[in-house]
Amino acid sequence: MSIVVPRWRFSEAMIADAPDTRGVYVLWSSATPLAVGHARGGNDTIRSRLLAHFSHAAAPGVADVTHYSWEICRDPLAREAELVRRLGLARSGASAQDAARHAPSPAAPPQQCTAPESS
Repeated sequence: MSIVVPRWRFSEAMIADAPDTRGVYVLWSSATPLAVGHARGGNDTIRSRLLAHFSHAAAPGVADVTHYSWEICRDPLAREAELVRRLGLARSGASAQDAARHAPSPAAPPQQCTAPESS
């Protein structure tokens, strides 16, 4: 996923068209990436994760989400870590290695990320 990717409005109708498979996704506030998440497959899909976030749309952080993007991939955990680096986001909480060992449940939020401060 490059930084310039198709972004879809963060609405229930648009999320209904998201892939029902494993992969990664980015939550955006306009053109600013807020968080990167992954879905490992089976019942844990890009669509199910996005719907879980949408159900908490009024929550702090999620209320800022205006758009999302996604990518189907073989190794969602590795691709998530790569996207965090490429988008210039900083992880808060567990390390990438811990995230790989302790995959979140389908309804869990993505690894929260913050954009670096500008000088």
